[in-house]
Amino acid sequence: MSKDYSEIAYKHTRFFVEECGERIAGTAQMNKAAEHAVEVFRSLGMKYIQHHFQVPVCNTEKSVVELISNKQITPLPHTNVCFCTDTPEGGLTAEAVLIHSDVKKMGVIGEIYPISDKCIKTDIKGKIVVIERSVLMDYPDIDTYKVLEKYKPAAVIFTTDESQQGIPYVYSNFEYREAQYMLPSFIMNKNDVNKLFSQNDKVILHVELKTQVQKKESTNTIGVIEGTDKQDEVILISGHLDSAVSSKGAVDDAGAIGTVMALAEKYKALSDKGVRTHRTLYFACWSGHEPGLHGSKYFLQQNQDIYKRIKYNINYDILGMATPYSITYAGVKDFEAIFEKVFEKCGSTLDIFSGPVPCDTLNLTSNKIPSLTMSNGGFVWGHTPADDMKNIDKRGFDQPIDFSSELINYLDSLEKIPQGYTDDIEKQLDIYATRYGWDF
Repeated sequence: MSKDYSEIAYKHTRFFVEECGERIAGTAQMNKAAEHAVEVFRSLGMKYIQHHFQVPVCNTEKSVVELISNKQITPLPHTNVCFCTDTPEGGLTAEAVLIHSDVKKMGVIGEIYPISDKCIKTDIKGKIVVIERSVLMDYPDIDTYKVLEKYKPAAVIFTTDESQQGIPYVYSNFEYREAQYMLPSFIMNKNDVNKLFSQNDKVILHVELKTQVQKKESTNTIGVIEGTDKQDEVILISGHLDSAVSSKGAVDDAGAIGTVMALAEKYKALSDKGVRTHRTLYFACWSGHEPGLHGSKYFLQQNQDIYKRIKYNINYDILGMATPYSITYAGVKDFEAIFEKVFEKCGSTLDIFSGPVPCDTLNLTSNKIPSLTMSNGGFVWGHTPADDMKNIDKRGFDQPIDFSSELINYLDSLEKIPQGYTDDIEKQLDIYATRYGWDF
């Protein structure tokens, strides 16, 4: 009787979510999840790599956003941006000013929301700037802070899009936390912001933020199945094991690692039967993704010999729901024909996009390594406590496992896997990586 690999993926996902819980990189819960991955690889008789690195952890000691109106103080639902700068002691009180972002199309992300000088239509010096954008998909970026610096606001509030349920935690780049242009930053739901400005002629807010940032150790875990005649070339299958602050990260991204575990078991069973791939397969469980793609970045920087061997990366981010999947690729146009051939073998199709995705594949761009990210797409509960097992459906693993297996087999059958990117994709990737400082 053949194994049900979707059931195996579901079982591992449940362990990560219910037994480990909130898996912030650098914490005991994340370490427990990484040890589970090691136990799985060890039980399968697989070689594995454990890569330890230092990751920043942001602990919020105090975060306040209050409406000051008619001598009344009303607390407002919000989260704070991790790794932004703190407010002065005691916080600050100022008028809030709403700013509308530019909108620019960008691959599967759909839109990014840059701030330019033309967006600043009023005096914002010393004020709290409220910026409309879909902040979960388009994090607070370096370019926005640099534009705002010229106008000297006191703080910034970013909004979610209108479909977002709850208020997510998001991150600015830790490496720029002490930069002169960085501001105390918060998140509010766009629906709450719309109500706030429609019901008040003048919005006066008090904001206060105090955080503590420490470096802690976290671990990447990579299972290895050696290839045969092309063993020096690597096909990398990956997802991230850590979750965002406040979230158990079921869909984002325990479901991805459940899939990685299931595929590792499938290909190890085939290898044990003598059905081996030509190329070496790496099954990576990245940590430190949420605070800025740290785990994959440090692993590739510190293991250049492995980095140079990677010829393709199949990555998963937001996975495990019984809803339609899409793939977003970075590579040459040849891959669209490859995907169509794989669809024929699978008997199913996926929407195909090209361009950048805010995930660990960005760390492959310096070597122009082709990749794809498979995803359930927009997830309205992302980075909130509601991302738990109720969102996971065992059927949601069927297509990722089937498609990935056929793609691995097809790529492995090629004499040479096409390398590099189209000019358009390369341009988009460069914009995205530099916008956040998420590059080598």
